[in-house]
Amino acid sequence: MNHNLNLLSRRNFLSKGIGFMGTMVSTLVTSSAFGQVLNLKTPRQTLGPFFPDDGDPISETRENLDFRLAISEANDNDLTHIKGHKEYAEGQVVYIKGRVLFNNERKMEPQPGAVLIMWNASASGRYNHRGDMEATRFQHPQSGEWIERNLDENFQYWGRCITDKDGHYWFKTIVPGFYPVDIEKGWYRPPHLHFMVTAPGIPQLVTQLYFKGNQIKNEKLIWNLNAKDNILRSPRLTSKEQENIIIGYQKDPDGKITDGLVGHYDFVLSY
Repeated sequence: MNHNLNLLSRRNFLSKGIGFMGTMVSTLVTSSAFGQVLNLKTPRQTLGPFFPDDGDPISETRENLDFRLAISEANDNDLTHIKGHKEYAEGQVVYIKGRVLFNNERKMEPQPGAVLIMWNASASGRYNHRGDMEATRFQHPQSGEWIERNLDENFQYWGRCITDKDGHYWFKTIVPGFYPVDIEKGWYRPPHLHFMVTAPGIPQLVTQLYFKGNQIKNEKLIWNLNAKDNILRSPRLTSKEQENIIIGYQKDPDGKITDGLVGHYDFVLSY
Protein backbone atom coordinates (compact mmCIF):
# COMPACT_ATOMS: atom_id res chain seq x y z
CA MET A 1 0.00 0.00 0.00
CA ASN A 2 1.36 3.44 -0.95
CA HIS A 3 0.51 5.49 2.14
CA ASN A 4 1.68 8.74 0.52
CA LEU A 5 -0.89 8.37 -2.26
CA ASN A 6 -3.61 7.17 0.09
CA LEU A 7 -3.15 10.10 2.42
CA LEU A 8 -2.49 12.81 -0.16
CA SER A 9 -5.91 14.45 -0.22
CA ARG A 10 -6.25 14.60 3.55
CA ARG A 11 -2.74 15.98 3.95
CA ASN A 12 -3.36 18.67 1.32
CA PHE A 13 -6.63 19.68 2.97
CA LEU A 14 -5.11 19.88 6.43
CA SER A 15 -2.08 21.78 5.19
CA LYS A 16 -4.35 24.36 3.55
CA GLY A 17 -6.46 24.40 6.68
CA ILE A 18 -3.47 25.43 8.78
CA GLY A 19 -2.98 28.54 6.64
CA PHE A 20 -6.69 29.34 6.71
CA MET A 21 -6.80 28.83 10.44
CA GLY A 22 -4.15 31.44 11.10
CA THR A 23 -6.06 34.22 9.34
CA MET A 24 -9.22 33.98 11.41
CA VAL A 25 -9.04 34.89 15.09
CA SER A 26 -11.56 34.69 17.91
CA THR A 27 -11.47 35.01 21.68
CA LEU A 28 -11.90 31.97 23.88
CA VAL A 29 -12.03 31.49 27.61
CA THR A 30 -11.16 28.06 28.96
CA SER A 31 -12.09 26.87 32.44
CA SER A 32 -10.69 23.84 34.20
CA ALA A 33 -12.75 21.49 36.34
CA PHE A 34 -11.68 23.56 39.33
CA GLY A 35 -13.16 26.74 37.91
CA GLN A 36 -9.94 28.48 36.84
CA VAL A 37 -10.66 30.87 33.96
CA LEU A 38 -8.03 31.90 31.44
CA ASN A 39 -8.79 34.67 28.97
CA LEU A 40 -7.05 33.75 25.72
CA LYS A 41 -7.12 34.86 22.11
CA THR A 42 -6.78 31.71 20.02
CA PRO A 43 -6.97 31.13 16.26
CA ARG A 44 -9.98 29.37 14.90
CA GLN A 45 -9.22 25.75 14.12
CA THR A 46 -9.93 24.43 10.65
CA LEU A 47 -13.41 23.04 9.92
CA GLY A 48 -11.75 19.90 8.57
CA PRO A 49 -12.94 17.75 5.67
CA PHE A 50 -15.47 15.67 7.62
CA PHE A 51 -18.22 18.08 8.68
CA PRO A 52 -21.57 16.22 8.32
CA ASP A 53 -23.27 18.02 5.44
CA ASP A 54 -26.32 16.39 3.87
CA GLY A 55 -25.26 13.61 1.51
CA ASP A 56 -21.79 13.25 3.06
CA PRO A 57 -22.35 10.58 5.74
CA ILE A 58 -21.96 6.90 4.88
CA SER A 59 -24.75 6.14 7.35
CA GLU A 60 -27.46 8.80 7.34
CA THR A 61 -27.90 9.09 11.10
CA ARG A 62 -30.89 11.32 11.78
CA GLU A 63 -32.72 11.23 15.12
CA ASN A 64 -35.01 14.12 14.20
CA LEU A 65 -36.98 13.18 11.08
CA ASP A 66 -37.87 16.79 10.26
CA PHE A 67 -36.04 16.97 6.93
CA ARG A 68 -36.19 20.75 6.96
CA LEU A 69 -33.26 20.46 9.37
CA ALA A 70 -29.79 19.94 7.96
CA ILE A 71 -28.48 16.53 8.96
CA SER A 72 -25.83 18.22 11.15
CA GLU A 73 -28.66 19.60 13.31
CA ALA A 74 -30.84 16.47 13.39
CA ASN A 75 -29.24 14.69 16.37
CA ASP A 76 -29.21 15.37 20.11
CA ASN A 77 -26.19 16.05 22.34
CA ASP A 78 -25.61 12.43 23.48
CA LEU A 79 -23.38 10.91 20.81
CA THR A 80 -22.97 7.61 22.69
CA HIS A 81 -26.46 6.39 21.76
CA ILE A 82 -28.67 6.61 18.70
CA LYS A 83 -32.40 6.82 19.22
CA GLY A 84 -33.95 3.41 18.52
CA HIS A 85 -30.71 1.42 18.95
CA LYS A 86 -30.31 -1.11 21.75
CA GLU A 87 -26.51 -0.95 21.83
CA TYR A 88 -24.21 1.92 22.77
CA ALA A 89 -21.07 3.30 21.14
CA GLU A 90 -17.69 1.70 21.75
CA GLY A 91 -15.05 3.72 23.58
CA GLN A 92 -14.32 5.65 26.75
CA VAL A 93 -17.23 7.94 27.67
CA VAL A 94 -16.54 11.62 28.30
CA TYR A 95 -18.63 14.72 28.85
CA ILE A 96 -17.64 18.22 27.71
CA LYS A 97 -19.61 21.06 29.24
CA GLY A 98 -19.41 24.75 30.00
CA ARG A 99 -20.94 27.99 28.77
CA VAL A 100 -21.09 30.15 25.67
CA LEU A 101 -20.31 33.76 26.53
CA PHE A 102 -20.03 37.00 24.60
CA ASN A 103 -17.29 39.54 25.27
CA ASN A 104 -18.88 42.96 24.77
CA GLU A 105 -15.59 44.69 25.79
CA ARG A 106 -17.04 45.56 29.20
CA LYS A 107 -18.04 42.18 30.61
CA MET A 108 -18.76 38.59 29.68
CA GLU A 109 -22.41 37.97 28.93
CA PRO A 110 -24.00 34.51 28.71
CA GLN A 111 -25.44 33.61 25.32
CA PRO A 112 -28.80 31.84 25.64
CA GLY A 113 -30.01 30.12 22.49
CA ALA A 114 -26.55 29.69 20.97
CA VAL A 115 -26.35 26.60 18.73
CA LEU A 116 -23.39 24.27 19.08
CA ILE A 117 -22.70 21.45 16.64
CA MET A 118 -20.05 18.93 17.70
CA TRP A 119 -18.64 16.10 15.58
CA ASN A 120 -15.84 13.61 16.12
CA ALA A 121 -14.42 10.30 14.95
CA SER A 122 -15.32 6.92 16.41
CA ALA A 123 -13.15 5.14 18.97
CA SER A 124 -11.20 3.58 16.08
CA GLY A 125 -10.59 6.98 14.46
CA ARG A 126 -13.15 6.78 11.62
CA TYR A 127 -15.58 9.53 10.61
CA ASN A 128 -19.04 8.75 9.28
CA HIS A 129 -18.23 10.57 6.06
CA ARG A 130 -17.75 9.48 2.47
CA GLY A 131 -14.57 11.53 2.33
CA ASP A 132 -12.92 9.42 5.04
CA MET A 133 -12.13 6.36 2.94
CA GLU A 134 -8.32 6.48 3.02
CA ALA A 135 -5.96 4.46 5.25
CA THR A 136 -8.78 2.55 6.93
CA ARG A 137 -6.07 0.13 8.08
CA PHE A 138 -2.70 1.29 9.40
CA GLN A 139 0.03 0.20 11.80
CA HIS A 140 0.22 1.63 15.31
CA PRO A 141 3.27 3.96 15.37
CA GLN A 142 4.55 2.45 18.64
CA SER A 143 3.41 -1.17 18.89
CA GLY A 144 3.25 -1.93 15.17
CA GLU A 145 -0.12 -3.67 15.53
CA TRP A 146 -2.61 -3.15 12.72
CA ILE A 147 -5.50 -0.80 13.50
CA GLU A 148 -8.77 -1.10 11.63
CA ARG A 149 -10.58 2.23 11.35
CA ASN A 150 -14.12 0.87 11.35
CA LEU A 151 -17.48 2.59 11.43
CA ASP A 152 -19.38 2.13 14.70
CA GLU A 153 -23.04 1.62 13.84
CA ASN A 154 -24.04 2.61 17.39
CA PHE A 155 -22.07 5.86 17.52
CA GLN A 156 -23.97 9.03 16.61
CA TYR A 157 -20.86 10.88 15.26
CA TRP A 158 -22.37 14.40 15.52
CA GLY A 159 -24.92 16.25 17.62
CA ARG A 160 -26.44 19.59 18.46
CA CYS A 161 -26.98 21.47 21.71
CA ILE A 162 -28.72 24.80 22.31
CA THR A 163 -27.57 26.79 25.32
CA ASP A 164 -29.97 27.46 28.20
CA LYS A 165 -30.86 30.89 29.61
CA ASP A 166 -27.47 31.09 31.34
CA GLY A 167 -25.48 30.01 28.30
CA HIS A 168 -24.79 26.46 29.50
CA TYR A 169 -24.19 23.57 27.09
CA TRP A 170 -23.09 19.93 27.38
CA PHE A 171 -22.25 16.98 25.15
CA LYS A 172 -21.69 13.31 25.89
CA THR A 173 -19.36 11.44 23.54
CA ILE A 174 -16.39 9.04 23.49
CA VAL A 175 -12.66 9.70 23.22
CA PRO A 176 -12.10 9.47 19.46
CA GLY A 177 -9.29 7.43 17.98
CA PHE A 178 -6.25 8.91 16.29
CA TYR A 179 -5.57 8.51 12.57
CA PRO A 180 -2.69 9.03 10.12
CA VAL A 181 -2.15 12.12 7.99
CA ASP A 182 1.46 11.58 6.90
CA ILE A 183 2.92 8.27 8.09
CA GLU A 184 6.43 8.92 6.73
CA LYS A 185 6.67 12.15 8.74
CA GLY A 186 5.00 10.58 11.78
CA TRP A 187 1.99 12.89 11.72
CA TYR A 188 -1.12 11.34 13.23
CA ARG A 189 -4.03 13.53 14.22
CA PRO A 190 -4.55 13.18 17.98
CA PRO A 191 -8.01 12.61 19.44
CA HIS A 192 -10.00 15.83 19.08
CA LEU A 193 -13.53 17.23 19.09
CA HIS A 194 -14.79 19.64 16.42
CA PHE A 195 -17.13 22.49 17.31
CA MET A 196 -19.19 25.03 15.39
CA VAL A 197 -20.76 27.69 17.61
CA THR A 198 -23.39 30.08 16.24
CA ALA A 199 -25.21 32.92 17.98
CA PRO A 200 -27.35 35.66 16.38
CA GLY A 201 -25.41 38.72 15.24
CA ILE A 202 -22.00 37.31 16.24
CA PRO A 203 -19.38 35.79 13.92
CA GLN A 204 -19.56 32.01 13.86
CA LEU A 205 -16.77 30.18 15.69
CA VAL A 206 -15.23 26.93 14.41
CA THR A 207 -12.59 25.25 16.57
CA GLN A 208 -11.18 21.97 17.89
CA LEU A 209 -10.48 20.80 21.44
CA TYR A 210 -7.94 18.18 22.51
CA PHE A 211 -7.48 15.73 25.40
CA LYS A 212 -5.30 15.21 28.43
CA GLY A 213 -5.66 13.65 31.89
CA ASN A 214 -4.20 10.60 33.62
CA GLN A 215 -7.62 8.93 33.60
CA ILE A 216 -7.85 9.12 29.81
CA LYS A 217 -6.90 5.77 28.26
CA ASN A 218 -3.61 5.83 26.31
CA GLU A 219 -2.87 9.22 27.84
CA LYS A 220 0.88 8.94 27.18
CA LEU A 221 0.33 8.20 23.48
CA ILE A 222 -2.14 11.09 23.23
CA TRP A 223 0.38 13.40 24.88
CA ASN A 224 2.96 12.43 22.24
CA LEU A 225 0.48 12.91 19.39
CA ASN A 226 -0.56 16.32 20.76
CA ALA A 227 3.10 17.34 20.86
CA LYS A 228 3.58 16.58 17.14
CA ASP A 229 0.27 17.72 15.67
CA ASN A 230 0.79 20.41 13.02
CA ILE A 231 -2.61 22.00 13.65
CA LEU A 232 -2.51 22.11 17.44
CA ARG A 233 1.18 23.14 17.39
CA SER A 234 0.82 25.87 14.78
CA PRO A 235 3.59 28.48 15.21
CA ARG A 236 0.84 31.10 15.12
CA LEU A 237 -0.18 29.95 18.61
CA THR A 238 1.84 30.71 21.71
CA SER A 239 2.72 27.71 23.88
CA LYS A 240 0.25 28.96 26.48
CA GLU A 241 -2.53 29.17 23.92
CA GLN A 242 -1.74 25.67 22.68
CA GLU A 243 -1.83 24.13 26.13
CA ASN A 244 -5.11 25.79 27.00
CA ILE A 245 -7.05 24.23 24.13
CA ILE A 246 -6.02 20.82 25.50
CA ILE A 247 -8.80 20.06 27.96
CA GLY A 248 -8.22 18.03 31.11
CA TYR A 249 -10.74 15.28 31.88
CA GLN A 250 -11.37 13.78 35.30
CA LYS A 251 -14.08 12.29 37.43
CA ASP A 252 -16.88 14.75 38.12
CA PRO A 253 -15.85 16.77 41.23
CA ASP A 254 -19.55 17.20 42.07
CA GLY A 255 -20.20 13.46 41.86
CA LYS A 256 -23.29 13.96 39.68
CA ILE A 257 -21.84 12.32 36.55
CA THR A 258 -20.77 8.75 37.22
CA ASP A 259 -20.63 7.11 33.77
CA GLY A 260 -17.76 9.08 32.27
CA LEU A 261 -15.02 11.65 32.75
CA VAL A 262 -15.80 15.37 32.57
CA GLY A 263 -14.02 18.24 30.83
CA HIS A 264 -14.96 21.94 31.03
CA TYR A 265 -14.69 24.59 28.36
CA ASP A 266 -16.26 28.05 28.03
CA PHE A 267 -16.52 29.53 24.55
CA VAL A 268 -16.36 33.33 24.47
CA LEU A 269 -17.59 34.86 21.22
CA SER A 270 -16.57 38.32 20.09
CA TYR A 271 -16.77 40.56 17.02
